[in-house]
Amino acid sequence: MSDRSKAKKVTPKRRTPAVAAKRAKPAAKRVADHGKSARSAAAPTLKTRPTAARGFASRASVQVDPAPKSHAISSGYTKAVKFLDTLSNYEGLRIVRYNTEVFDLSRMRNLLRKLDNPQDKIRTVHIAGTKGKGSTSAMTAAMLEAQGLKVGVYTSPHLIDLRERIAINGTRISADEFAKYVRHLEPILKKLKPIPTYFDVLTAIAFQYFADKKVDIAIIETGLGGRLDSTNVIKPEVSAITSISM
Repeated sequence: MSDRSKAKKVTPKRRTPAVAAKRAKPAAKRVADHGKSARSAAAPTLKTRPTAARGFASRASVQVDPAPKSHAISSGYTKAVKFLDTLSNYEGLRIVRYNTEVFDLSRMRNLLRKLDNPQDKIRTVHIAGTKGKGSTSAMTAAMLEAQGLKVGVYTSPHLIDLRERIAINGTRISADEFAKYVRHLEPILKKLKPIPTYFDVLTAIAFQYFADKKVDIAIIETGLGGRLDSTNVIKPEVSAITSISM
């Protein structure tokens, strides 16, 4: 018998679709894992930029707020903002007529009296003007911070987050603390007549926050400005007026 006839015939195994899919899975997984690692490598990691100890770089550095500790804190901040939105907000109007109903220091003084006049417990720099007061406030704060002082800054309006208006050494007030101050003010505001405005309340919160944190000095920027602006209850160490326009 020839060698060819002695050889055992081997029938090739039929590969079922399930087997084919099982064998193809590791390859697909490798491709997926490779894509995932490529995406994770390409995605930037959000980190806080190092804050310079001196100069203007400290003002430009990004401050990343920690996430709220619980849903209650986040909910409390949302409620605080909604409450403030119920107050008269003259920043949202195109034209605001200068009258004693809108601009009234007695309304602001009544509110601060209920808080034991925190504006009298801090040293301040008052900055007013039509253009440039925000930049002047930032530069003044940077110079004072460079001297090692604890500097509060109150500016308006905000760009994205309401808490941008109130900051100490470049770090804005936390959502938890902001909500706490609003909760404290709510029952007081309901008893006052006339009711303080949106800007009145934010200004009072800034004064109280800076007093509680014992800042060395606070930079206070006016709102709509003028003799009866809400910020004119302070007795500043220095006042500055930038360019004035109609």
